[in-house]
Amino acid sequence: MEYLLDREKIDKFINKNGKYTFKRRSITYVLPLPTREPERAKFERGFSAITGGVIRKVNEKDVHVSTSDDIIDDIIADGKFQDDESKTLFTHFLKDQVKELTEGKVTTLTQLGRIPLTDNVNERKGEIDLIRFFFDTFIRDNIDRLQTILQNHDDSDLITEILDLSTSDTANQKNSMTYYRCLFPQLREQFMRDLENLAKNPSFLAGHLSLLMVHYTFVAMSQLILQTNKLTGFNREELQPVYYLLEWEKAAKWRDSYRYGNKMLLGEMEGFFAHEHALNILGMNTFSTDRNQFYHDLKEKLSEAGPEAERQFIKSIYAWLSEVYHVKTNIVVEAYKVDKTLEMAFSDFIEAIKKGISNEVNSRYPKAFEAIISKFFRKHGGPLGTILSLSQEQLLMLVAVSITEDRIELKQLWKELERRGVWLDHHSKEEVVKVLDKLNYMEKKSDSGDAQYVKNVL
Repeated sequence: MEYLLDREKIDKFINKNGKYTFKRRSITYVLPLPTREPERAKFERGFSAITGGVIRKVNEKDVHVSTSDDIIDDIIADGKFQDDESKTLFTHFLKDQVKELTEGKVTTLTQLGRIPLTDNVNERKGEIDLIRFFFDTFIRDNIDRLQTILQNHDDSDLITEILDLSTSDTANQKNSMTYYRCLFPQLREQFMRDLENLAKNPSFLAGHLSLLMVHYTFVAMSQLILQTNKLTGFNREELQPVYYLLEWEKAAKWRDSYRYGNKMLLGEMEGFFAHEHALNILGMNTFSTDRNQFYHDLKEKLSEAGPEAERQFIKSIYAWLSEVYHVKTNIVVEAYKVDKTLEMAFSDFIEAIKKGISNEVNSRYPKAFEAIISKFFRKHGGPLGTILSLSQEQLLMLVAVSITEDRIELKQLWKELERRGVWLDHHSKEEVVKVLDKLNYMEKKSDSGDAQYVKNVL
C-alpha cells in the first residue's frame, strides 16, 4: 500500500472554475461555525430552540416544527365545537399557547420538544448546525439511553398532545447522516450521567436542560479548539484547563480567569479556519477512507504502518505543497528535509494554508463562537474586555449534577467541576463556598471546618 495524499480527490475539492478555493466539509467537519454572518445563530430564545431540535431528533422527528397559523387552522378544522363562541375561544387559547412555546416559555420536558427554530431562514442554518454538532457529539451513540429518559418523563399536556397531532413522526432522512465526530468520549459519558442525575427531579430537568446543553456544547467546542491546535498531541482523555469567573466577582489581570479563559480561547481561534481546510485535504489519502480524521488519527494509522509509511506520507505532503499549492496560490511553502517529522510536516502544512485564508474569513469564522460566549458566559471586564463567567444559576446547575449522593466533600466538588470543563481559582472557590453556605448547602463535619461537605442540591 502507498501512503500518499490522493491528488485526484484533492484536485476536485480545491478547484472551482480553475481557481484554488479554501473549502471545508467534504469529508471532515470540525466546528459548527458558519462563515457567513446571516447564518449565525443569534439565540433569540436562549438555547431552547437548539434543545427543542435535539429532542425532536432523538424522537426521530424532523428538527423543524411549524407554529404557523396554518397549523392552528388545520387543528380547528378537525375539531368539534358546540358553537362559534367556543370555537373562537379555543382558537385564541391555542394561539396564546403556541406563542408561549415560540418564546421558549415552557414548564415541561415535552413542551421543550415543541420549541421551534428561529423564524429567520438564514439563522436557522446556524441553529441546525449546532443541533447536529450536539447530537453527533453527545447523543448519537446513546440514543436508546436518552429515549428511555424522555419516555420515563412523559409529561405531555393537552396543548402538546393537540399540536403533536399535526406533526409528522418521520424524520427527514438527511437528519440521520453523521456530520461530526465525538472526540471526547469521557465528556460524552459525563453528560449522559448528568442528564440521568437531573432526571431524578423532573421539574429541575425541564428548567435546566437547555442550560446543561449549552454548557456541554461550549466545553466541547473549546476543547476541540485547544486540542486541535496541538496537532498530533491531541488528548481525548484529559481536558485542558479553562478558567471561569463568577458573574459577581471583580475581574483582574492577575486572575486565572483572565489569562486562561476567554483571552486564551480567542487567541487559540486565530487562524483556526485553516484546520477546517487542511484536515479535509489531509484526510484525502490513499490509505484511509474514514471520515473526520484529525492529525492524531493520521499519526496513529501511520505509526501502525511503520516508519517507512510515515516517511512516505511526509514526503507526499511537502511534494503537494510545492507542486500544487505553491503553483496555484504563489504562496511560499517550506521545503522537504530528511529531518522533518510528521508533526513538523503538519505544522508547515497549516502555516502554508493560513497564509492563503482571507482576512474576511478569519474574522467572520470565530464570530459564532464569540456569540455563544456573549450570550451565555460573558462578564464585561471593563478594560479587560470579555471574561468567561458563570451566573449563580449556572453554578448551582453544575453543583446539582456533580452530586449523586447525599453529599460530597468540598474538595471533591472542584474535581467534579473540572470533569465538566470548569476550573476556578482560589478566590472564585471562596465565593462558591459563600454562595452554597448562604443557601444552606454547606455542612461542616467539625467546628474546625477541616472537613466541609456540600449537600445534594436536587
